[in-house]
Amino acid sequence: MYEAQVFFKDLSHVKEFVATVAKYEKLPINLISDIYTIDAHSLIGIISLDISNPLILHVPVDTIPESFYDDVKKYLC
Repeated sequence: MYEAQVFFKDLSHVKEFVATVAKYEKLPINLISDIYTIDAHSLIGIISLDISNPLILHVPVDTIPESFYDDVKKYLC
């Protein structure tokens, strides 16, 4: 399992993030904001959240490719 806080500067940053996690379509990646949990592969889902605050990136599996960590590090708080 992996959890970290992510922050998006603007909508283009969100689009870039969705394109990044699209490489891992078989990996269950979620974003959590307060009581809402959405699929991080969904641009519409992320836009529905309040992106002015940090979100929690949650990957509920133990086998995560090493490249995933490098790909998402620029979005971490």
